[in-house]
Amino acid sequence: MYSGLIDTINTFIQSLMFVLAADYCVQNKYKRSKIQIFIFVIFISLLMATTTTIMGNSSLSIIIIHVQQLLFFPFLAYKKDRLGSIIGYSIIYLIIGINAIISFMLFILLINNSKIDVTLANILVMYIPQFIISFLVLKNLKFIYKVNLIIKSRVSSIFVLITTTLVADFIISFLFIYNDKDNPLFKEIVFLLLGSFIVLLTLYFANIEKKSIEISRLNKELEKKITELKKIKHDYGSQISYLYGAYLMENYEKLGDLLKGIIAGYDISSQVKILSSESSIISQIVNSTDLKDVDVLIDEKADLESISIGELELQRIISNIIRNSIEAINGSGLLMIKSYYNYNYLVIDIQNNGPKIDDKIIDKIFEKGFSTKENKHGDNGFGLHIVKEIIDNNNGSISVNSNDDLTTFTIKLPYILDN
Repeated sequence: MYSGLIDTINTFIQSLMFVLAADYCVQNKYKRSKIQIFIFVIFISLLMATTTTIMGNSSLSIIIIHVQQLLFFPFLAYKKDRLGSIIGYSIIYLIIGINAIISFMLFILLINNSKIDVTLANILVMYIPQFIISFLVLKNLKFIYKVNLIIKSRVSSIFVLITTTLVADFIISFLFIYNDKDNPLFKEIVFLLLGSFIVLLTLYFANIEKKSIEISRLNKELEKKITELKKIKHDYGSQISYLYGAYLMENYEKLGDLLKGIIAGYDISSQVKILSSESSIISQIVNSTDLKDVDVLIDEKADLESISIGELELQRIISNIIRNSIEAINGSGLLMIKSYYNYNYLVIDIQNNGPKIDDKIIDKIFEKGFSTKENKHGDNGFGLHIVKEIIDNNNGSISVNSNDDLTTFTIKLPYILDN
C-alpha cells in the first residue's frame, strides 16, 4: 500500500520536473500558463502510470515511457520551441536516470547482503534519494537553464545529451535483466532495440566520418582558392599603384586601357564572413575596423544583449583586441571571433593565426604601459590594459592563450537570465 502511494507521488514529482524544466528552457514568448503546465503534468503522470500498469515496472516500459515523452514535448507541448523543451526535459531525465542506476545498484547490494525488508530498502535507497534530488532540482531551475544555454550553443552537445539519456535507459534495462526482474519477452525486445540503437549510432558516426573527409577535402580546395584570391588581391594592389602612376604621368590613354582591363577582371568579395547575424554588435564593430588584408570569420551562438555591460564599453573591448590582433599578424592573416555560453558566463573568443606570444611576456600584456613596440614617449601599452580594466569592472575576466598555431583571447562576461 505504502509502496503504491509513494510510486504515485514519485511519478507526479518526476512529471512536474519534466514539464517545469522544459517550460523554463523555452523562449519567454513560448512559455505556457500555469493551467497548461498543470494539465501537462497530469497528462505525463497518467501516461507513465498507464504504461507501467500495462507493462509492469520493466525494462521495456522504461524505454517506451522515454520515447513517449521525447515525442510529447517537442511535437505536442512546445512545437514552437522544440529545441529548448527537449533539452530541458533531457537534462532532468539524465539526472533521474543517473540517480536510478546508482540507487538500483545499492538496492541490489543491500538486498543481497542484509536481511532488510524489501519495501524498507526500496524507500531508503530508491525513493528518498529521488525525493531529495527532486527537491534540489525544483529549487535550482536556473541551474538547468544555464546548462541548457551551454548545450544549445554547442550543436554536438544536443546529440550527445539525447544519446546519453538513451544509453541510461539501456543500462537500467540490463540491470533489470541481470537481476532476473524482467519479462523474458521484454528481454528479447530490449536486445533487439539495443542492436538497432547500435546500428543507428554506427551509421551516424560513419556518416560523420564521411562528411569529415569531404570537409577536409573542401578545406584543401578552399585553401587553394584563398591562395588564388590573395594573388588576385595582390595583383589588384599592383594595378592600382600602376593606375595612380599613370594618372600622375597624365598618361590618360594608358589609364583608360588599364581600367577596362580591371572592369573585365575578377570581382573580389568581402573579406568578412559572418555565420550569424550581420546586424550583431560584433559584426558592426568588425565592419567599422580597418582590417587591411585580414580575413575575418564570425560565428555567434550567444546573444550579446544578455550581458549588462554597455555597448560602447563592449565596442572598446572588442575593437582594441581586434586592432592588436591585426598588428600581431602584420595586417595579413585570419581572425576568428565566436561567442557562446558557459555556465555562469557569456564567452567571446577572439583568435588570430599570428606568431606565438613569448612565454616570458604573455603574463604582462595586460599590464599598464607594457608594449612590444617601441615606446619612447609612453604612448603605447594602454589598449589591453583598458580592456582588462573594463572587463574587471563588469565582474568578468579575460585571459590569453598562445601557441604556434593560434593566439586566443577569451573574454568571460556574466549574463542576465531571461527568466
